[in-house]
Amino acid sequence: MNVLLVDDQKAIVESLKNGIHWENLPVEQVYTACSAKEAKLVLMNFAVDVLISDIEMPEEDGISLCQWAKEKFDSLECVFLTSHADFEYAKKAIQIDSFDYILQPVRYKEVERVLKNVWEKIRQSKKIRQMLDTQKMVLEQRSTILDAMVSKMLRGKGEDADQIYQHFKEMFRMEYEECVVYPILIQIQKWKKITNVWDEKLVKLVLGNVMEELFSEQNMKAGVSSVRENKYWVFIIMEKKEMQEEIITCGLQSFYQFIDTNMDFTISMYPAQISHQENGFQNIFEQLCCRAECNGDNRKGIFWEDMERTEEEEGENPIEQALQYIKKNLNKNITRADVANYVHLNEEYFSRLFKQQTGDTFKDYLLMEKMKSAQNLLKHTKLSVSIIASKVGYDNFSHFSKMFKKVTNQTPQEYRKEQQI
Repeated sequence: MNVLLVDDQKAIVESLKNGIHWENLPVEQVYTACSAKEAKLVLMNFAVDVLISDIEMPEEDGISLCQWAKEKFDSLECVFLTSHADFEYAKKAIQIDSFDYILQPVRYKEVERVLKNVWEKIRQSKKIRQMLDTQKMVLEQRSTILDAMVSKMLRGKGEDADQIYQHFKEMFRMEYEECVVYPILIQIQKWKKITNVWDEKLVKLVLGNVMEELFSEQNMKAGVSSVRENKYWVFIIMEKKEMQEEIITCGLQSFYQFIDTNMDFTISMYPAQISHQENGFQNIFEQLCCRAECNGDNRKGIFWEDMERTEEEEGENPIEQALQYIKKNLNKNITRADVANYVHLNEEYFSRLFKQQTGDTFKDYLLMEKMKSAQNLLKHTKLSVSIIASKVGYDNFSHFSKMFKKVTNQTPQEYRKEQQI
């Protein structure tokens, strides 16, 4: 810590500077001043932790100096020196939250004792500020930290993910007596309109804000990670004693209902079992991913329990095969008959099954995928619009432009220009 000695008598300042055993104290720098004006110059130009000042000084006394200093530097500690054991002085010193009050003539050992005590207070205050800063950083960057944890799992580094998971809980020790982090896997199954597909950051913001609002009585924080398209990990962060099955169940049901009713997308939710929330993230991640994979027909809803694959599900779903085929052949003018033949299904039956599992007709789904691909190429490449049209299976440029505007309410040129702003 750094100390500033202030007294209008230079002899007293020099006596303190030379008489105190600074080498026995956690003091790095000692500054001196012989007036409040000089002291203010020092305080404005150097980092000072402790101000030791005489109270009775001409022009401006130590009480006024300390009041000014506290307004400018709220972490500064003040110690007063005075030759008068006057209660009014002590009262004023207490009112401005000074650390101590030493009578003159000063005994060096007394000053050393006070400095040791004030250092302990400063050390504790710095520790608390560091913890608060860390917590603030965690709150601001929690999704980035959680992205790193999920990314570790996807790269097969489960032990590293578990370490981040445990460390993440410890970062909230100032907020909660005993912190619990409870994961939920959310998968967007269907966008209601292509023009309403949101930016990933907006989806994360909405999921986190809605979750926090619904659990506001439990003082819950939410973190959201998304490192795979249309899959989001939402982490509920709360006090362990609030982690009750009834609270979680009701809250998540309200969350699902709100999203399904008000948002532009439908979801499947896979919450961890309440009894498993203290397990390592590696086990929970594998369990919830498996549960999602077992939802082979991509039904919306909340899936609380683990599911087993049936023999039919263990074989590859023909509609999943069809979707993969479509994505690989967007540059071709494929038809419903082409895809039905590819997955070995009657065309009419394929059409009904496709609508049942995707919520869209084959024609609408194909158009949506072509336009999404075109939007991506317009945004991220400098290819001409005519080449982009051919890359998504349109030989007729004007027909492509017409369909693009029908879906997005913009011409390809207007869309590209908007993305470059």
